[in-house]
Amino acid sequence: MSAVHFLKTELMAAFARGVRQCVVVGSGPLFKEAFKSSPDQNIQVFTVDEEQTSGSPATFVPTQFASETLATRLEKSDFDKRKTSLFIWLGDPGYRTVDAIIAGLAFIASLPAGSGVVFDYVMERTSLQTVAHTALDALASRICIAGALKYLIQPQAVAAMLRGLGFQQMVDLAHSVSGNHLVSAVV
Repeated sequence: MSAVHFLKTELMAAFARGVRQCVVVGSGPLFKEAFKSSPDQNIQVFTVDEEQTSGSPATFVPTQFASETLATRLEKSDFDKRKTSLFIWLGDPGYRTVDAIIAGLAFIASLPAGSGVVFDYVMERTSLQTVAHTALDALASRICIAGALKYLIQPQAVAAMLRGLGFQQMVDLAHSVSGNHLVSAVV
């Protein structure tokens, strides 16, 4: 399944769950393509990024990823944390530390039932022999790609982390060509 098709499917499912706010974290070229054919135009869209994308109808929420949390920035905008929301966090992660990413996911998990997140990650390619080794690699194994920090982790570690944060429904699809995983998680 292509990333655009996955995102379109998740957007339609989110609308059916009553999502009326959508937050794009970082740059979201896939989001723009998927959202073009959206059946629901009554959704408020926010873009959390360091620079505003020209021509975007979304409400821009400026942030400094290195020093501001997702929750803090959204609380200073028109974002309503009482509304069911979907977060699109694909490609450049914006927040580049493990702590910032986990804090962002924890914030999303604290939102009303039906809220969720769509994100991607690169899977660790080494074969590991112990669960402890897998857990350590989930936090420690990272590489720099084109100036953005990417984390190499195991799908089991991602699922355990999401369950631990309070997400109930999860889909994790491996992209056969790129090796990236596309994830949807719903509170």
